Amino acid sequence: MGGKIFINYRRDDSIGTAGRLHDRLVQAFGRDKLFMDVDNIPVGVDFEAHLNDQLAVCDVMLVVIGPNWLDAKDKRRLHRSDDFVAIEIGAALARDIRVIPVLVDGARIPKASELPDALKPLARRQAAWMRNAHFGQDVETLLARMRQAVGEKPPRPGWQLIELRSLRGKAMAAAAVALLLLFGWGGYAFVRYIAEQKTVEAAEQQRLAAVKAEQERQVRAAREEEARRKQDEAERQRLSALKQEEDRKRAEDAQSRFSDAIKQGEAAFNTGDLDRSIANFSEAIRLNPKSALAFYDRGESYRKKSDFDRAIADYTESIRLDPKYASAFYYRGLTYQNKGDFDRAIADYDEAIRLDPKHRNAFINRGIAYRAKGDFDRAIADYGEAIRLDPKYAPPFFNRGLSYQSKGDFERAIADYDAAIRLDPKHTNAFINRGIAYRAKSDFDRAIADYGEAIQLDPKNTNAYYNRGNAYRAKGDADRALADYTEAVRLDPKYTKAYAFRGNVYATKGNNDRAIADYTEAIRLDPKYSYAYNSRGLTYRVKGDTDRAIADFSEAIRLDPKGAAAYSDRGVAYYVKGDFDRAIADHSEAIRVEPKYAYAYNNRGNAYRKKDDLNRAIADYTEAIRLNPKYALAFCNRGLAKLKIGDRTGNSDIEKAKELDTSICR
Repeated sequence: MGGKIFINYRRDDSIGTAGRLHDRLVQAFGRDKLFMDVDNIPVGVDFEAHLNDQLAVCDVMLVVIGPNWLDAKDKRRLHRSDDFVAIEIGAALARDIRVIPVLVDGARIPKASELPDALKPLARRQAAWMRNAHFGQDVETLLARMRQAVGEKPPRPGWQLIELRSLRGKAMAAAAVALLLLFGWGGYAFVRYIAEQKTVEAAEQQRLAAVKAEQERQVRAAREEEARRKQDEAERQRLSALKQEEDRKRAEDAQSRFSDAIKQGEAAFNTGDLDRSIANFSEAIRLNPKSALAFYDRGESYRKKSDFDRAIADYTESIRLDPKYASAFYYRGLTYQNKGDFDRAIADYDEAIRLDPKHRNAFINRGIAYRAKGDFDRAIADYGEAIRLDPKYAPPFFNRGLSYQSKGDFERAIADYDAAIRLDPKHTNAFINRGIAYRAKSDFDRAIADYGEAIQLDPKNTNAYYNRGNAYRAKGDADRALADYTEAVRLDPKYTKAYAFRGNVYATKGNNDRAIADYTEAIRLDPKYSYAYNSRGLTYRVKGDTDRAIADFSEAIRLDPKGAAAYSDRGVAYYVKGDFDRAIADHSEAIRVEPKYAYAYNNRGNAYRKKDDLNRAIADYTEAIRLNPKYALAFCNRGLAKLKIGDRTGNSDIEKAKELDTSICR
């Protein structure tokens, strides 16, 4: 072969096979005919320039392609301008050097689409195969194809007419002497040729023996390498198994301690020892920081302690770890509801219901949140869905009753309270709220009966005593009302409303000093209780202490600027002091706040009448009567105003007033 053979390969793909191929080609063609970058680049020579020089004198390039040739480390490496594998192949193709792809151990010729433009012709080159298991056979086939490709014939012996392989020892020597005697010099020359041919054959046999020995050495080396690999793999697997076993034991121990911490936390929670339960759940979290359950359980403990911010933080982490944890959404919503953040509560109940459409309590508590926002229709719808999911569960009936009651639909409210009591005959609050609905319908006896039943069920229920006191007061039974308010205060000395309403009873009985004392206690307990200020102001006004009355009415207005009664009551106080303009201004503000406030129209009419503005006075009395056709005092006052301007129809107004209330206009 005149030119050189250039071996192109990628180190991290096929360096082993390329090295073996190089050694075999050296045997076949000589070391000076081979170029392989590792061995053939002189020290200190420019790498790229030397490669180009070598390519210029090459007849054949062998491109060794292993299974990872395309995928080696960087899939885009062939496309880089500094990739010498691509540079060498591209230069050979450009010079029209014969390029033979050598496919190692099942590798395939790359597709043109996988190659840069300069290398795309490689995809059309006929390839040779090289299998490590059959290396000797495959390399001989490659050598034959390379010689064929460059037109070189394999070495042959000279004459092959006479086969002398059977000659041995002295027989061959004797034959040679006989031939020499018979044929002279020509015969000698012939015999010499035969001897030389034997030498050539012996050399070839030695070469083949060397090849075979090398192949056997490589097989042994491969077997030894495989044995070492298997031994290393077995050791690796042994160590891995030991580590896995250690990890398993550690995990089992951690899981056992985690489970114990959870159980201990739940036990402490159930006994009410919330600090201990929090400590146990915190330990569980330390052992397994990715446990949604542990964060959820600790959140429950914080919620029970009313530490709502920490509870919300734990529920939030539980949700982060498990976004499908419906109960975590539900209880975070409940905690937001406890904080009065009803919008966030509703959002969490929405998500709990989305994750668990049969979550009865999520519907109930979302209904409670809607009712707190005044959205009674949505609340009623949610309670209805809870009832559909569980028709034998009392709470949704009770809560729906509350929403109907808030809408003023007392009949439906009573029906729902009936259902709640039927399902749970010991439902104290259902009896209390049914009593409130009966009282709103002026059915005081049934109301009192329900409050009595609630007291039977729970003798320490202050709300039952308080509401029964209200019912007795509405019936005019001041003494029983006073007794119930007093019992409510005894059971709960901080029951603000019980003090205020007991004060009302004392005021009704004419015991103004006790009334004022109760209102004052209510104000002490709740300095923002506008009703107590207004009620105390009324009592001061009855006692003739108009200035204190006006001061209390003014504080009630400051605390509740939309309280129409306080404006009108202060207007009456100004009227008593003879300050009719301020009286008119206060009654006008009361009417602005509450346009259907008949009492304010009547009192403003009185102020106008005192100022002799009788037409305005008559107009206000008329509006008061329109708003309340049974308002006897308004009929009386209009009649008096009409008579003062000479309108005799005033007499019929006075008669109507007496008809409605015999104590009026006497």
